[in-house]
Amino acid sequence: MKKPFRQGVLTTAALALWLPSSPVMAEEGLAGENEESIVLDEIVVTSRKREESLQDVPDSVTAFNAVAIENAGIDDVQDFVDLTPNIIMRETFRAGVTFITIRGITTGQQGWAPVTYVVDGVQAGSLDAINQGALTDIERIEVLKGPQGALYGAGAIAGAINVVTKKPTNDMEYAGKASFGNGNDLKLSAAVSGPMVQDKLLFRLNGYYRNTDGILESTDGEGLDFEEQATIRGRLIADFENLVFDLRASYSDIEAGAATQELVTSADLIDAFDTPAAPGPARGIIGKENRQFVELSAKIDWDTDYGTFTSVTGYSDIDQDLFGSVSWQKPPAISLLGPVGGPADPFTDAFQDLADNIETFTQDVRFTSRSDGRFRWLVGASYLDREVVNFLSIGGLLSGLEKVEENMLRLVEQADLRKDSMWGIYGQANYDITDRLELTLALRYDENDYETTQFTGLDLETVVPTPDGVETQTANDSKWQPKVQLSYDWSDNFMTYVTYAEGFRSGFFNTGNLTAPESTQNYEIGFKSTLAGGRMRLNGAAFHIDYSDQQLTSVIGEAPFRLTTNIPESNIDGLELEMTALVTEALEVSGGLGVTDAKTVEGDKSPATPEYTLNLSVSYTQPITDVWEAYARVDYRHQGTFLIVDGTGTAFEVGEKDYVNARLMFRNDTWSIGGFVNNLFDERQANDFGFIGIGFVRSNNLPRSYGIEASVRF
Repeated sequence: MKKPFRQGVLTTAALALWLPSSPVMAEEGLAGENEESIVLDEIVVTSRKREESLQDVPDSVTAFNAVAIENAGIDDVQDFVDLTPNIIMRETFRAGVTFITIRGITTGQQGWAPVTYVVDGVQAGSLDAINQGALTDIERIEVLKGPQGALYGAGAIAGAINVVTKKPTNDMEYAGKASFGNGNDLKLSAAVSGPMVQDKLLFRLNGYYRNTDGILESTDGEGLDFEEQATIRGRLIADFENLVFDLRASYSDIEAGAATQELVTSADLIDAFDTPAAPGPARGIIGKENRQFVELSAKIDWDTDYGTFTSVTGYSDIDQDLFGSVSWQKPPAISLLGPVGGPADPFTDAFQDLADNIETFTQDVRFTSRSDGRFRWLVGASYLDREVVNFLSIGGLLSGLEKVEENMLRLVEQADLRKDSMWGIYGQANYDITDRLELTLALRYDENDYETTQFTGLDLETVVPTPDGVETQTANDSKWQPKVQLSYDWSDNFMTYVTYAEGFRSGFFNTGNLTAPESTQNYEIGFKSTLAGGRMRLNGAAFHIDYSDQQLTSVIGEAPFRLTTNIPESNIDGLELEMTALVTEALEVSGGLGVTDAKTVEGDKSPATPEYTLNLSVSYTQPITDVWEAYARVDYRHQGTFLIVDGTGTAFEVGEKDYVNARLMFRNDTWSIGGFVNNLFDERQANDFGFIGIGFVRSNNLPRSYGIEASVRF
């Protein structure tokens, strides 16, 4: 049944992408005479550090405003990634190890993400800070593709993700949402906003709570992806006319299932699920991770006659620890320590014990000219200071799973203290050569000093182990990142652009292994268009990337259990096409196509890069009464094949996948109630795969989930 369904969806997708753009539809069908005033809402973005219409920005940007976020049911990073072409995200053995790939550029474990992730102007200081659980109370999400280092820094080699939360309001507002799904998945969120002093001092508070047994089950029927999360966020804006202070604070406490991998006996089983040969994860030890996040930030905007001075200060502290299995089976079994759980074996099971602390301070200052002149510019400087403690221990349990701390015998221990100090200066200028032709020049210089200290002779009672012996390594990276761009407005509704930009990502230490920095040279041409009297947006881009020293991380079956290498040279070619159209007042269709051909200079396919992704979303609104309406939506995503490379250098292919989500809501201006299903056809995928000596370990995506949801706002 799956093949005919896929063929039918692909045919529907092709027709949906064609119909709104046909001349007949554009001139006659897309707008009936009673619907001439219907147009798509303008989306305002801040991707170039100033407010602009999405269609005026000569970059490839996928943006979701508050309405789109609500309609699509977006409440975590995976949700909006799956609606964006040429980007995938794979969560592996724990939430902090999240692999993101954009345009063929992916993630190295313990390294920097391929994108700069920014929330309200504050840069995330680590890969672990990106996937923090729920996204709530969000005003806008912007996904910028292509190197954005000139404005966003060395981590933006593949792009940037800009998340903007909802601001405090001058009128009292209240909102709440509740949902319940399979796996006893309860989610609650609430927000309140209003003035403390009218027009001068405004506040916003929002909270989130989740408790679920999980839907990824062991062979014994136990939920492995259970989670309990509590998050509270506060925001305060003090407005003194030309001087605005914006203060934010948040705290999250998460206890969740982790180390949920499945052990299979053959590489041929990479795409086999729920079969006798691959029945699912078997467990003795049920993995668990505790995570605490503290985030504080202060933003100051000072308007002058010449422009705006902005200062953004951020601080974050992440504490996380994980305890799980390294036999990935139910004893008696073979583990990394050898046999466990048999009558003559000393251990009842084998464990891994990991702990991380990541403390980051960031500072960005810039001066931005006014936006109403022919010549517009900004200059700025940024600083990041980060200290990371990583601890890894592997051993055996001497008896039972009760009183685990008393029964652990640690056989392998390693600890690293890593420090990064990164600073940069940057500037960008936009000049209207004519009323239609704009020249953009941008340049940034980044420098990173980083070091790692490996400890031996550990005192396990201290947060940072006391060393009897240490080994310290240091390194330094620096790079100029230029960007040159020309854009031309052929009309008020059609613009083309051509861009050359260089990208850079700093090197890093992975348990003592120095990973070289990487760089790119990027060439891109693109267009942005508004058609059918404002009822359709059609944007596209084609790009070529010369990629040097691609960073690649794999898990191996012996100490230090992580291996990082560099691929000397790769070439990436691709294109993107995105469309949104109001076919009628009630029917909206949107879609995206991403194609990426990424190969090493030897002709081998680059890892973690699907050949293509295809998105299609169809939504329909039907009035029921004078105040109530029904809203139905279906989201489809097709993901091409990609490779996963393990620590032995072996490449494993993940096959093509089709995912479908659906929502049906009944709503008015105050209330909404309805149901949802994610991964409707229960498509399964390996997120990570590799040989570790005792077999092949696979991290799996989540199976089908479904539930009901209700919300209120007033």
